[in-house]
Amino acid sequence: MEEDPACGPLIDSVALKTLNPPRRTRDNLLKNGNFEEGPYMFPNTSWGVLIPPHIEDAHSPLPGWMVESLKAVKYIDSNHFAVPAGKRAVELVAGKESVIAQNVKTTIGKVYVLTFAVGDANNSCEGSMVVEAFAGGDTVQVPYQSKGKGGFVRGKLRFKAVSARTRVRFLSTFYTMKNDNSGSLCGPIIDDIRLLSVRYPGRA
Repeated sequence: MEEDPACGPLIDSVALKTLNPPRRTRDNLLKNGNFEEGPYMFPNTSWGVLIPPHIEDAHSPLPGWMVESLKAVKYIDSNHFAVPAGKRAVELVAGKESVIAQNVKTTIGKVYVLTFAVGDANNSCEGSMVVEAFAGGDTVQVPYQSKGKGGFVRGKLRFKAVSARTRVRFLSTFYTMKNDNSGSLCGPIIDDIRLLSVRYPGRA
């Protein structure tokens, strides 16, 4: 009697992609603030890509950003979700346990303005959402009332740098679940994050 051959998981559609290190630009002191650079997404990946927790910048599949939390964040694309700007965004799917952050060089005493988009991914994630942004010892809460059909609002945080390196952080205040009876966690998306120094602080 012949033995059954060994079995195991199938692997298909493997791809490698070279990523150039993200750079800051004149209109943004943050790297990859629009999340256009990130993990490879297969064309038929309609659920996004989970980026695991405790990811440092040097090893991050999301160049420029760290996932400094207990839970993952979700990387999504405009082919399957509503995205405020460009083709990619990040969904904060686990409340305060989903955090992304980036360290940026700043000048002590100088004033900066952080702007960003907060919305929903058109994925049946409904309800009251709040994204909190932190920088330079200051914070702002940006509420968003989601109908689960896409849309976004703009957030803004003005702060004065208190050190030569400032950590910019984002998290979702609440846990949210999809209303499609799947029991899946979801949350607000963030996108189009920009950080600029203010030349004339009294005018910003």
